[in-house]
Amino acid sequence: MTLAELKARLDTFSPVKVEFVARVMDSLANPPSAKIREPGTWLTGSEEWIEYFGLALSVHHSATTEPLGLTAFETVFRNACDHLGWRIDSPGSQTRRFVDLTVQPSVGPERRLSLKSTAARNLSRTSLHISKLTEAAWIQDARTARDRRNRTQDLFRQYQSGVSQIVMLRAFRGAPGEVPSLYQFVEVPASIFDSVQTAPLDVFVRDAPLIECRVGDGTVAVVAIDRSDAKITVRRVQLSACTVHAEWSRT
Repeated sequence: MTLAELKARLDTFSPVKVEFVARVMDSLANPPSAKIREPGTWLTGSEEWIEYFGLALSVHHSATTEPLGLTAFETVFRNACDHLGWRIDSPGSQTRRFVDLTVQPSVGPERRLSLKSTAARNLSRTSLHISKLTEAAWIQDARTARDRRNRTQDLFRQYQSGVSQIVMLRAFRGAPGEVPSLYQFVEVPASIFDSVQTAPLDVFVRDAPLIECRVGDGTVAVVAIDRSDAKITVRRVQLSACTVHAEWSRT
């Protein structure tokens, strides 16, 4: 739509529509400030992707103080990729198990993404928490350490064969009801789970095992099998083991 066509369309709007558009325009005129934390990644290498995402945050907060939730995040992420002409799954298409979206950027390999978002209180600046990586209904029936180990390792082999990266949008805010002061875009490589395959049997003796994810000589995350909720949680994922692509802040 050209500028002239846009002006002509606005002339047909009711006063309520004009006021609504004015509110959105005010937000677009003052988008959150983008800070590239890792230059030259498959996302930050495109200024248009970063700008598009920031503008979408502006439009979102022209109407609500609530953080951008998971469903909206997936839509905005998809639209930003589509704007650049990247190949993505069509809306509503069936993707692989565990995968929310596959993306083929203009440069580099296809990305098989699991999308997550959080606006939990007191988010850490050095680590992140994935409250539900995936379901694990079988944990209720696993009665021996060997069975728990076999099932856990099989699950993570399947997970890593499907997902290449976990992408999380983190919304920092001072209190409920406030517009987030900072959005942080983090990518967690699925390779952090490699060491699950070599976890010793004694780790699985307890009903709800805690499995250290090690890279080199350090622990970069802890996989927790939550027996009560039959799910996999990932705790204390070190940001130093991830890619923090960018941040959008309001001052």
